[in-house]
Amino acid sequence: MGFISTQLPWLRPPWRQTILTGLCLFGLIYMLTLLGISTRRHDMLATFWPSDAIALGLFLRHRDWGARPACWLAAALGYLCAELSNQSPALISTMLAAANMLSLGLAYRLLTRGPHVDLSLRRPQAILAPVAYCALASFASSLPGGLAHHLYTRQDLLSACLSWLITGLLTYTAILPVLLTAPPEPLKRLRQYWNEPHTLTLADLAPAALLLLSCLLSLFIGGPGSLAFPVLPLLWCALSYPLFGTALLTLLYVLWSLFAVWQAASLLPDASSSSLNSLSIRIGIASIALAPITAACIMAARNEAVEKLQRLALYDALTGMLNKPAFHQQGQALLIRCRLSHTPVSALLLDIDHFKPVNDTHGHHAGDQALVAVAHRIQTALRDTDLCGRLGGEEFGILLPDCSPMQAHAVAERVRQSVAREPVLLEDGQELALTASLGVATLGADTPDLKSLLRQADKALYRAKHAGRDRSHSFDWPDPAADA
Repeated sequence: MGFISTQLPWLRPPWRQTILTGLCLFGLIYMLTLLGISTRRHDMLATFWPSDAIALGLFLRHRDWGARPACWLAAALGYLCAELSNQSPALISTMLAAANMLSLGLAYRLLTRGPHVDLSLRRPQAILAPVAYCALASFASSLPGGLAHHLYTRQDLLSACLSWLITGLLTYTAILPVLLTAPPEPLKRLRQYWNEPHTLTLADLAPAALLLLSCLLSLFIGGPGSLAFPVLPLLWCALSYPLFGTALLTLLYVLWSLFAVWQAASLLPDASSSSLNSLSIRIGIASIALAPITAACIMAARNEAVEKLQRLALYDALTGMLNKPAFHQQGQALLIRCRLSHTPVSALLLDIDHFKPVNDTHGHHAGDQALVAVAHRIQTALRDTDLCGRLGGEEFGILLPDCSPMQAHAVAERVRQSVAREPVLLEDGQELALTASLGVATLGADTPDLKSLLRQADKALYRAKHAGRDRSHSFDWPDPAADA
């Protein structure tokens, strides 16, 4: 195989990857196009055409594919071979394949280079730009696609173009949000989720259950209005589930609606009697599908804003540690848990030595760099279960659950050595040597709350500074010689 690879450059690893990707893309588009062809009616109008939207989603998720001509060639061949295998005339097959490639290529270019595009769909109006660009691509491709339909079926040219446009827009609206919001490595994530313990409540299942019930109810009741029965459940799903879950449920609703119409179910008994009725139904389904996805985008933006506000309320903006109020709140809760479980807990107070001259000599920007470096060194010396926060200025608080006085003193020494291990390199190239003093205290039976415990640690910190700084003292060992 090595000899063959040296003789044939296209078998070398980079080319092998490109060829494998192209073959997979060809096979996928070929099968999806055949699936779309199978939904065509007597007038050659496909009820659902998933190949363009799925191919676009894959190209957007794998941007390197767009830079490979082989991937675009594989997509074009997939469209063409599928149309030819349907025994369509060569000219018609070529026109249809060219129309699909025009839709795919134009949508990809607009979504990757057009303004106001947020493909994460986490802004309130993020879905509108992709839908608008996909509508433009569908419109451009409807001209050759509609002409091919007109030539082959003698369908009215305007109706054929409108059919192509609306079918393309519907499939883009239904499928593209699912692919854009899908987690990376979805199968791996699904296995992880399946293996993790989860407790589903009725409140978690209620939106999806109501959506299913409304779909079944619309089949039994029928009539034009039954198409809108799932609107409120879909909006409830958008308010309750993540963006990907809402997009997936919306896609299932679209598939169910189209299948019901295609099978001439009781949804609209005369749905197949008129092309205008069919177009009207698709426009209605696309509009309904757009509503929950838009609501889910708004909820995603709102949730991110809330998370940012919560982080600003809980964490120090400079060091990323808990701020003083959050440290006291979470620390008090930790003390209560440790007291109930009879687990020892210790507190450390750390103060950077001679920090004021740093700001006076090097400026406050250098002081901020020093604080960030010290905070990072503190966190690397602690466990994941330890609680750490910036209490103000150059003072930091640390809570150590399941830590005896002797162990806490050893942790304090490890933290102190981590701070002083090496100078902090400033942006201007200067090096800043820093040391820290620490006070240690352990929760006792006579310590009522966190404030009392921190006062004990503060007294020990005062002794450490009074003894010369760059050391740690324990409140439980008043004799400084015991700390040596």
